[in-house]
Amino acid sequence: MIIAKDNRSLVTPDLAGWRMAGSGGFKSTEAGIESYGGPGLLWFAEQEFEDFVLRVRWRLTNPHDNSGVFIRMPPIGEDIEPAIREGYEVQIDDRGVDPATEQLDSALHLTGAVYGLAPAKANASGSVGTWNDFEIAARGPVISVTLNDVPVAELRQAPRRQRGHIGLQAHHDGSAVQFAALDIRVL
Repeated sequence: MIIAKDNRSLVTPDLAGWRMAGSGGFKSTEAGIESYGGPGLLWFAEQEFEDFVLRVRWRLTNPHDNSGVFIRMPPIGEDIEPAIREGYEVQIDDRGVDPATEQLDSALHLTGAVYGLAPAKANASGSVGTWNDFEIAARGPVISVTLNDVPVAELRQAPRRQRGHIGLQAHHDGSAVQFAALDIRVL
């Protein structure tokens, strides 16, 4: 039996415990927080997490929005590359753009994929402006992603860090992804 050790919201109105790295940022809105500019990462510096279930409520404001939820990332300064190399990104990009080829609908780059490591098996996002719910479970070497109650990706034998910080990505100018909830249950 798995016993929860901690269950709390990580997003507070003043973003206590969070730090911004890179360019871009996040601003408060009526709904929660919203990304702008980039590339950058807003990361929860107060605590590292190992095994957990993370619930994230998010929505796109336009079809070209791009973001991601980082898990198990190392602490970072201004350089976001260590988070990209050592952590895991659960992608938010309904177009599924492969950055190497600019091709659309890449399963490794589609919303819900563990970016570049585990493809999204389904496109389960709601339309632009609709709230979506991720459930990201990290248990030992297994990372699974559910989007709107649809299992969309699973990474077995995760090759990178097994413990780290949580982060939210500000991807590029013009991208404005909104986050209304970020709740974690430590296992």
